[in-house]
Amino acid sequence: MSERAPESVLKRKAGAGRAAAGAPAPTPARIFGLAFAKAAQEMLKLSVAVDEASETRMSAAEISERLPERALLAVIEGPGEGLGLVVLSAETLASLIEIQTTGRIGGPEVAARRPTRTDAAMSARFLDGILGTAETLLEADPALSWAGGFRYASFLEDPRTLALILEEPAYRVVTLTLRFGAEAARRGTLLVTLPAEGRGAAPAPRGSAMADSARDAAAARAWSERIEAAVMGAGTELEAVLDRVRLPLAEVLALEPGAMVTLSKGALSRLRVEGRGRRLILYGRLGQCQGSYAVRLHLGLDEAEAGAALPAPSAPGPAEGPA
Repeated sequence: MSERAPESVLKRKAGAGRAAAGAPAPTPARIFGLAFAKAAQEMLKLSVAVDEASETRMSAAEISERLPERALLAVIEGPGEGLGLVVLSAETLASLIEIQTTGRIGGPEVAARRPTRTDAAMSARFLDGILGTAETLLEADPALSWAGGFRYASFLEDPRTLALILEEPAYRVVTLTLRFGAEAARRGTLLVTLPAEGRGAAPAPRGSAMADSARDAAAARAWSERIEAAVMGAGTELEAVLDRVRLPLAEVLALEPGAMVTLSKGALSRLRVEGRGRRLILYGRLGQCQGSYAVRLHLGLDEAEAGAALPAPSAPGPAEGPA
């Protein structure tokens, strides 16, 4: 019996090899699942397992009935002004937001809340990463004509307006069932809804100059996205400076808890947000948010305009320090 065991093992290995060699090509739905897991790992360092990936055809009315509660609805735009939809369930959205804000995934249950434009803004780059990765993986697949070329366009706040967005007679709906985190305790879903009749270009035959050019372009795009993810993921240090004051050394030495330091007039409304070396990034205003101190940033002002409206403090002296 022991003499036959090695032969049995070899037969099983050979059979497995033949099965793998004859296995059918991955479906577009599984490609999207692979793209999600790949983008999550590379862009967010988030571990994701894809339990199920399927593709079905639906009408816009059927899609509306399939939307999970409190899901984030992201409109995507592709070739020929075609519009589609990416739907992140509450659990999927919470996982993406948590990993970007706290660096970890919480428990299986998530708080019940409506998605916001801030959620959409924090998810947009990741959604583009999924769509771009899937497009690269499908470069030689006929599905590229309907699955390629789509990117994030806008946030759909009210599901009742979905009928104004999805006007095609039929859509392909890719549904992914996902598990998040190292322990994979949280489960969520992602739906990618695309026009059934693709308007994109068909994949070029393998070995042709067009195919080689497409592969080169895809490789360059993937490299650019990896560089962008590395740069955008790098840490930086900012300081919120209310004011800078000049004091005699004797007064500095006499400071103690409870001492009063006089700030310039209007200091609360011209707070400076500075980077390394006191480089001015932008201006802000001191306020509160949920019981904590916060800074409301003044966006849309260039440095010259901001400097005219909110004059910079005096030049630093030896005894200066941020208030």
